[in-house]
Amino acid sequence: MNPALLLALLGIALMLPRVQALTCQFTTVEDVNNAADMPYLWDVKDQQVCEDGWGCQDTLLLIKNGPQVKLVLNKGCTPEADHKARVTQHRTGPSLSIVSYTHVCRNRDLCNNVSITPPVWDSLPPTGA
Repeated sequence: MNPALLLALLGIALMLPRVQALTCQFTTVEDVNNAADMPYLWDVKDQQVCEDGWGCQDTLLLIKNGPQVKLVLNKGCTPEADHKARVTQHRTGPSLSIVSYTHVCRNRDLCNNVSITPPVWDSLPPTGA
């Protein structure tokens, strides 16, 4: 290939807009609450700038054991592929229920913005069921 053409192509490639790195909400929460106090609401103040091409993720796990609920929340950057919000019931029962929520997005900064448990909490059986 002609060196002048190669340099011209390189120059054009360098002038093209790059994919901007996303900024995502960033936090990790682990807590135990009374089921009667649910739903649980949180406020995320920290942010994380992702590597180029990475997306933002919300991961929420609720483990309900009788009157208590263990909450594990993770927000930040991920290389995983985008997917719409998913609620998965891993186990449902009268004494122990495990439900998770995951969401990965790249459509805008801070798109991992779930801030309350109802997407998952609403799928758990009532206490004492």
